[in-house]
Amino acid sequence: MNDPFAINLQQHHDALGEFMTVLDKEQALFTEAPVAVDALARLTERKAAQANTLEQLDGQRRAMLAERGYDTGRDGAGQLAASLGCDAIWQALLERIEAARAQNQINGLAIETRLDHTNRTLSFLQRETGQTLYGPNGRTRAYGSSHSLRNGV
Repeated sequence: MNDPFAINLQQHHDALGEFMTVLDKEQALFTEAPVAVDALARLTERKAAQANTLEQLDGQRRAMLAERGYDTGRDGAGQLAASLGCDAIWQALLERIEAARAQNQINGLAIETRLDHTNRTLSFLQRETGQTLYGPNGRTRAYGSSHSLRNGV
């Protein structure tokens, strides 16, 4: 596999493996109660960097396909991979792309569920206290001693 296209496919496959590791860690964090926000923030940065790497590799692959006169989509990549004898890594890459897409979608649903729960909890607390708990800056508001969640006010 000395061809730059074949090397790119392998690099892309490997980078997707690293991305999926991040997705697995992200999913594990969502199962914790409460969510470790600092760890999630660090993981989100890592996920963004991994996604950037994947985009770069995809751009390189598409450029190589165009330079060689192939369609820059999946069909062209499949044709070039077959002509180079590296269609197995191309198929493995496609499978990994689909697995990462599915895992990312599951994680997105977990985020939506957590966000919905948080919003419902805040709405409940606001209704019960008759006030907002957070100011426009996202910080808790200071109330006098007469305001207590324990007393329902």
